[in-house]
Formats: sequence, C-alpha cells, structure tokens
Amino acid sequence: MISRRALSGLLMTLVGPASVTGSDTLGLSHCRGSCANVDLPSLGYEAFCRSFFDIAAAGKLRGEATGAVIRREMRSLFRQHRLYRPTGSEMRVLWRGTADGFSVVKVEFDLECGVPVRGCLGIPDRGVRGLMLLAHGMAATPERCFADSDPDYMNAIGRQLCQDGYVVWCPYIVQIGNQESQNNIAAMLASHGVSAHNVSCAAIDAGELVCRMLTGVSGLNAGVYGASWGAFLALHLEAATGRMRPTVVSGYMRDETAYLTSPILTKNLGIELASYIHFSNSRAKYVGRELASLICPCPLHVEIGRRDAANAVDCGRERKFAEMQSVYALSGHPDLIGMTVFDGVHEVSGRAARPWLQERLASPAYEATSRLKNAIAL
Repeated sequence: MISRRALSGLLMTLVGPASVTGSDTLGLSHCRGSCANVDLPSLGYEAFCRSFFDIAAAGKLRGEATGAVIRREMRSLFRQHRLYRPTGSEMRVLWRGTADGFSVVKVEFDLECGVPVRGCLGIPDRGVRGLMLLAHGMAATPERCFADSDPDYMNAIGRQLCQDGYVVWCPYIVQIGNQESQNNIAAMLASHGVSAHNVSCAAIDAGELVCRMLTGVSGLNAGVYGASWGAFLALHLEAATGRMRPTVVSGYMRDETAYLTSPILTKNLGIELASYIHFSNSRAKYVGRELASLICPCPLHVEIGRRDAANAVDCGRERKFAEMQSVYALSGHPDLIGMTVFDGVHEVSGRAARPWLQERLASPAYEATSRLKNAIAL
C-alpha cells in the first residue's frame, strides 16, 4: 500500500515548489509543499468525505437530478440526463474571514441527490467585475486557493482573481489527497445510483446561486477556471451544458493513451494514478476532436508549464491541442482558442489567462456567445 506521504512525494516531483509568496490572513498552517497532509485534517475535509458513507448507510442518497440538461454525448460520464440541483434555499455559513481587498465565506449546502457541498466564496471589497467558477485539482483545497503565504500548485489563483475584481466560487472537489480516495468515493456513490462526476460539476455550476444568496447580486458575466483535475471538470461541464462561459484550462492537455503508457505510470505502478473516468465509455472525455466539437465556440485558453511532465510534448500536448484548434478553425472561430506554455511545472500561472479572462468577460461578444445570464431560475 502506498501512503499519502508517498503520493505527496510523487506530486512534488510533478508539481515542484509553489512560486507565489505573501501574507496569510486566512489562518492556514504552513505546509512546506505537502499541503494536503496539513489542510485536509485541519480544515475538516477528511471527516467531511467520510460523512458521505454515513449518508449512504442511512439511505439518504438518491439518483434524482433536475438541474441543467446534459448533452447526450456526455450522459454516460455523468450517469444522468441532468445535473444535480441544489435543494431549497438553505445555505449554511461555516466560517467568514477577511483578506487583502476581499473577504471569504465558507458555506455548505445539499444537492438533491443527498450529497453535501462545501466551498468558499471570495468577495471583492469593491468594483465587482464578474463571477469566476474555480475548480481546484487533486490534493488542494478552496481555502489554500485564497491564501498566498504558503501556496500549493494552485498558486493562490482564487486570491489573484478576487484582487482582479471577481467574485470567486471554489467548491471542495471531493477526495482526501489521492486518487485512491476519489475512486473509492466515486465507486460508493455509483453503487447508490449517484455520479461523483455529476456531483463535482454540479458543485462548480452552483456558483451563481451561491453568489446570489450570499451577496444579493445576480446576472454577473461568468467564467470558469479549472486546474489539473479541475481542468477535466471545467471542460466536461462546458461540454455537458454548452453554457459558453470563457474557460481557462490549467495543467491539462495531453493524449491519455500516451500518458497511460508513459514512465509516470510504468515507474509508479504501486500508486493509483488512473481515475474513474478512464473506465467510462464516453468518446468525448479527453481533449481532442470529439470534446472540442462539443465545446466550440466556447472561448478557451489553455496554460501549461513547460516542465509539466504529465503534459509534456511526449505525452501529446501539441498534437491534441492542434486537434482542438482544427475544430475551432473549421467552425470559423480560430480566434476563440489559444494555449500558453509558461516557464513552470504542474501549477497554475494566470499571467496570460487573467488578462485573457478580463478581455473576454468585458467584451460585447460575451453577450452573443454566453448563455449563462439568468440561466438558473430557482
């Protein structure tokens, strides 16, 4: 059996040290590059994940889904025809804090399938530009995305986006720091007719509701920012719902066949690196022509670290991006997709993505391409 500490060592090999430093006003402990080991117990996420099994044992899980319609091509991955919808109007506030130029509220609410959602909403002190739906990656937490004193590979992108003027919703993507835990939880939920993938995407998509209930503001122009595993979720959420929200994909652009036969896998066979989506029969689950055909013409920006071993040229990064580019070009929208390769590892950058988001969300073209505004009516 491989311990979480061993997996953290592998993550550090892929990710490397964080590149942002600053002051921490959210009270997080120093993690020295292994933030999951510190944050998950101290922030209550380990107990939160284990509570799912108690909910299942009590017979409180159900396969009901009445939210946004999911496209036919993505239904095998989501196991439903619709996203799960948040229930009622109850929003349990767990914690409030202030930071430099913004505040953070941690909340919990339930989805109609019986699974609870926890997450953090960052609210700028003034001059709100829009709403950003932020999906973090494996072994990360929403709180760490808003604190830059000792950041993980998310590099406090939530904080950066708040300081850019966006309300930022970042739900906790369920896992306890490794792929084994995510797969085990997904298997348990599936045995009760509930899709873990649908839960994660529904939690991200609930951001407009959370924003409206906590701030009273609705109808904001919205974008999506997904990193690592969160990049999968961001792409799949767009492919499933077709909302056309400007989307940043950080730390994911590769040929999965090449990745699954790469030294990252063959040298670490004792560590579970394959995810539950690898066993889905959906043709559009990976980047390439099929997924691009569902996403286009959604504005899409990809950012990849030059030294990101899991998304290197040898893993098909350039080839798969070229496939997606060709779909956009054939559809007459070559300007709506782009990729930045920055000097870094498996980490969020934001240097090119943040100005790109500002331009896209402020553009009059947003109104023509995005179908987000007032799309959720609860």
